Amino acid sequence: MKQTRLRLYLIILGLLGLGLIVLLLSRFNFTVQVESPSSDQPTTQPTPSPSADRPTTPTPSVTPTPSSTPTPQPTPTSQAFRQGNLRVSNQTEHPIRVALLYQRTRNDVESEPNSTGYGEPVHWDFAPNEGSTKGLILSLPTAELKLQTGDILVAFAQDGSRRYWGPYVVGETIAPVWDNNVSEWQLILQPEIQ
Repeated sequence: MKQTRLRLYLIILGLLGLGLIVLLLSRFNFTVQVESPSSDQPTTQPTPSPSADRPTTPTPSVTPTPSSTPTPQPTPTSQAFRQGNLRVSNQTEHPIRVALLYQRTRNDVESEPNSTGYGEPVHWDFAPNEGSTKGLILSLPTAELKLQTGDILVAFAQDGSRRYWGPYVVGETIAPVWDNNVSEWQLILQPEIQ
């Protein structure tokens, strides 16, 4: 009877120890990286041709939210050097923040050679449906805002709904759209179609 209890205690102690080891190992991230041989080392195996059958891993893709009105697709050549105001329309029921990462002017970059080509990010907050019909032209507190090709825009809901629009690269993505009649970029934020 003492031997049965001893065996039972040893089994329980072993299981607890194994559980503790598994718990500790689960806290670490293990990665395995396979590197191809460098060009200065001779290889003894032939390299497979690009047409060889290889299993492919699907890549996740991000699909933009469909809008109720079709948005014209920008062409990079037609919008390559356009610069103008930014008009934003919040047509959603969400309070939204629009953030902009704008490119510095050539003079700014030359004066700070170790800096990137972008300035400090700026943002604007919109109430639900604010500017929904005509939109609002955005401005900076200390300078005039002229959006140009390559600037980056993103918008996200601030109500915890995890809804976001973008990121958009001006002149390269579907939004914002250039309005040739008034020479300005327009970003219309629309609700999801369900």
